[in-house]
Amino acid sequence: LRYGRRSAELPSSLLQFAADKKPVVVWNCTPACNLKCRHCYAAVNGQGEGELSTLEAKAMIDDLAAFGCPVLLFSGGEPCLRSDLVELMDYAKSRGIRVVLSTNGTLITDEWARFLAEEGFLVGVSIDGPRDVHDRYRRDKGGVPTFDRVIEGIRKMYAHGVEYNLMATISSAGEGRSRR
Repeated sequence: LRYGRRSAELPSSLLQFAADKKPVVVWNCTPACNLKCRHCYAAVNGQGEGELSTLEAKAMIDDLAAFGCPVLLFSGGEPCLRSDLVELMDYAKSRGIRVVLSTNGTLITDEWARFLAEEGFLVGVSIDGPRDVHDRYRRDKGGVPTFDRVIEGIRKMYAHGVEYNLMATISSAGEGRSRR
């Protein structure tokens, strides 16, 4: 089944049916992170070492645009720690690529939420379930649980009308919980 329309004309939920189906790219744009999650493969040293420079990143985005990449998902580490993230997101959008941000949500301020809403960027927020499950795995570098900060980031996005999805790492910690 194909809709016969180009990916640029379809909502994200229908990209798989585009006539010019191309892969969505997930870019771990930084290894830096403000958390120390038990299950994470990123942020070995918590720094931004090994990141592409802004110019290198824009060249990569140009290549993706030339290829016809419909979506670029900025991930990490925590992409909000990358100092040129806004510039790169805007650049990707200007090249005709849909932008998605994958974040732990703890750094979402009103300023970030306004920007994300104004630009129409989709955001994926990591939250692994109720407080006890989430906080078992996701803590900051000082060992402090993060559930409340994630919820606050989600509330700010909701208040500003940001389109967002929740992402979870499924584990045995949630086993046996009933659906409510």
